Amino acid sequence: MTATQSKYRYEAETLDGERVKGDIVAVSAHVARNELAVQGMRVHKISERKGVNVEITKQKVPLVDIMHFSRQMATFLRAGVPVTEALANLREDAENKRFKEVLGDVLDRVASGRSVTESLDRHADVFPAYFMALLGSAELTGRMDEAFDQLHSYIRRDVELSRSVRKALIYPMILMGVSILVVLVIVVFAIPKFADFFADFDAELPLPTRMLMSVADFVGSTAGLITGVVLVIAAAGALLYVRTPKGRRNLHAVQLKIPMVSTVVTYSSTERFTRVLAALLESGVPLPEALPTSIDCANNMVYQERLRESMEGVIEGQGFAEPLARTDLFPTAVIQMVRVGERTGELSDQLENAASFYEEELEYAVDKLTAWFEPIMILFIGIVVGFVALAMVSAMYGIYNQVEL
Repeated sequence: MTATQSKYRYEAETLDGERVKGDIVAVSAHVARNELAVQGMRVHKISERKGVNVEITKQKVPLVDIMHFSRQMATFLRAGVPVTEALANLREDAENKRFKEVLGDVLDRVASGRSVTESLDRHADVFPAYFMALLGSAELTGRMDEAFDQLHSYIRRDVELSRSVRKALIYPMILMGVSILVVLVIVVFAIPKFADFFADFDAELPLPTRMLMSVADFVGSTAGLITGVVLVIAAAGALLYVRTPKGRRNLHAVQLKIPMVSTVVTYSSTERFTRVLAALLESGVPLPEALPTSIDCANNMVYQERLRESMEGVIEGQGFAEPLARTDLFPTAVIQMVRVGERTGELSDQLENAASFYEEELEYAVDKLTAWFEPIMILFIGIVVGFVALAMVSAMYGIYNQVEL
């Protein structure tokens, strides 16, 4: 049993009318029910058996592994290697334990006559939402190698963008960590030493020095300790809250209201949505069927909600550009490109153009955001260190003027 699977107890009826009971291992109850239906059983009751999972935590499959898998599958299939042989080779080479198990399960199912798409769909929590949509269409037309190539290209863009964002944030985050460390060292260790030194002179200290001493006294007191604990609990609570659907939705709504951050979120969601939709349309998936998968790829819940609402207009025959414009989320350029694509019958090409354009705009927006973040951190450190220096120097001069030598 893999980390993603559970054991389910079922009661079913065979084609001969015989009532049977048993256990089945599957990713979900829905998948288990489908598996039993394929075996010719009509399920009357199915429930998960608690406490039977071998592994407590799920090992994640990095997106990079899926990217390499897509490229290698495209190469094998283009060279005429059978699907089962390609899957067997990739399973042997997989270093991620969970991915090795997934590929083993996929290989067993393909070898028993199932389609590649159906076999991969059993592990939908491992592969991106658009993965099966692209492969399902390509498998019917026999263009699996092209589909895997397309998937590799898209995932590679996603991986490279994520890497560039992380790389751009490394230095500012280091600065933030250093600034927090500097403040803690000054307040917890340095200020109390100076306080004892100034107390020996029994002189009146300047206002900046008294403010600094008050902060140090508060941090070292019981009230300061309680405040620190409360802040840590509040931060942990906030992290847990944003992991809930409501909390994540509220966080995404706030992101759309913060200057510069909203630009990054808008360009990112636009690029993902248009890129996946263009790929699905290009592979032959009809627009109404391609929209749900594309909407799931938008990495903002506000976008997902409004796009799902706009889907009703598409289904009712209102076209695609007008319902998209009513969401009030996408830049005007995207709406214009979609209108042109609808008029000329080249919607997938126009969506791909929009995705490429906003991919470049997203990189620029991220660079701009991180460029602002770095000087803000430096300014914060400068203000803190400058205030401490001012407090110390002014105290020294005050003591020198008040104390008779």
